[in-house]
Amino acid sequence: MRLVAAIAVALLAVISAPSASAQVPAVVRGGRPRAHVVDETGTLSAADRTKLERLTQSIRETTKADMMVVIIPTTAGEPQRRFATALFNHWRLGNGARNDGILLFVALADRKSEIILGDGLDSPGQRSASQRIMDRVMVPHFRAGRPGRAIFDGATACVTDIVGVSAEQPDVVDTPSRPATTAGVVVEPKPAPVIAPPPSQPAVVDTAPLPATTVGEIVERTPAPIPEPLAEQPELGGPFASRSDPLPVPEPIQPVRPWTPPPRFQREPETTSDPVGMMMLLGGGAAAGAGGIAAIRSLSRYRRRNCSKCGTAMTLLNEGADDASLSPTEQLEEQLGSVDYDIWTCPTCPYVEKSRYGAFFTSYAKCPRCQAVTKSQTVSRLQAPTTFSTGLERVNERCQACGWEKAFERVIPQLPDTSDSSRSSFGSSGSSSFSSSSDSGGHSSGGGASGSW
Repeated sequence: MRLVAAIAVALLAVISAPSASAQVPAVVRGGRPRAHVVDETGTLSAADRTKLERLTQSIRETTKADMMVVIIPTTAGEPQRRFATALFNHWRLGNGARNDGILLFVALADRKSEIILGDGLDSPGQRSASQRIMDRVMVPHFRAGRPGRAIFDGATACVTDIVGVSAEQPDVVDTPSRPATTAGVVVEPKPAPVIAPPPSQPAVVDTAPLPATTVGEIVERTPAPIPEPLAEQPELGGPFASRSDPLPVPEPIQPVRPWTPPPRFQREPETTSDPVGMMMLLGGGAAAGAGGIAAIRSLSRYRRRNCSKCGTAMTLLNEGADDASLSPTEQLEEQLGSVDYDIWTCPTCPYVEKSRYGAFFTSYAKCPRCQAVTKSQTVSRLQAPTTFSTGLERVNERCQACGWEKAFERVIPQLPDTSDSSRSSFGSSGSSSFSSSSDSGGHSSGGGASGSW
């Protein structure tokens, strides 16, 4: 009973467990995200994510190196080292000429972590430094239950020990420095004095100082003389116009009239393409071409024939009567529908003419041994393809006439990922790899470090 109960529990766990491919986040199968930190597990806090983004951006600004941090739950059974290297090459981390990319990869549920180095950073010293970071910095924090600390300290150590940038550089905030303070009093920097523009020449005011007066005596001020104009003003009536003349009223501006084409000018009508009509036209042309070929073949097949020996008109035998003139292999071809034979006989002499016509569409192929069109093919799928891995199928070929057989296996291409324009795939040659349409990024041969806890 215990054995039966254990088997039932195991079967229930397998049935209720989600598929492995569903556990791999879609973000790693699509194109490279804009952020340098991808956390699909919620391990990092908001503050840690911000610090890591600043860290990666500072490295890119100072050394042009490209680093990404990726945290996912699982690789769904794919070896973590192979998965991380394929993800690095799929996203093309780093520069194509320098190959200076770094990928800090963590599969949290698998309890695995990887540091993938671009080929430009994959020297013996930098590879040893990455393994030292994994063994002495990251794995101890993971084992102690501090995954966020392990990832942040590991990324910082990658910057200092592999890229060679000071760890303090990413923490620099672009703020102005404050002057020294005394006795706890913060002395705010004084703003720069605003330099006023030089005062313009003051306008001459038509005033004059009042003359001294005696008590109770009112003295009227003589107005200042009006200066003569410096230049003639023709718009006011010319040099002989009087100042008392009224100013001329400007003529109103006429509105701009739209341009109208002359009577003989005609605009050509605009034409638009009709894709449906074009497809119908092409389809009709293809059908007409196929019908024409079939008609020509039919006329050539059933045309009147004369015996090449005596010149008498020959007779076409029906399907039942022509089997006596066919071999067993030819009769099998007619039964399978791959080939049709016509037998023409001469009523005067014993001359017989045999004509062979292959079928336009058939599932049978020519046998490499007997050359008869009687080879069939059976395909059985061994492993279904997915959007991130290839599949496998077995092919069995057999000739219905001579018994020739052949069996082999072939790889099924991986399914395209419709969520993104770039396609990702794992190869079938033992190492998985993504493919990308971009050729401007870097590449990694898999150098770096691995760790587990």
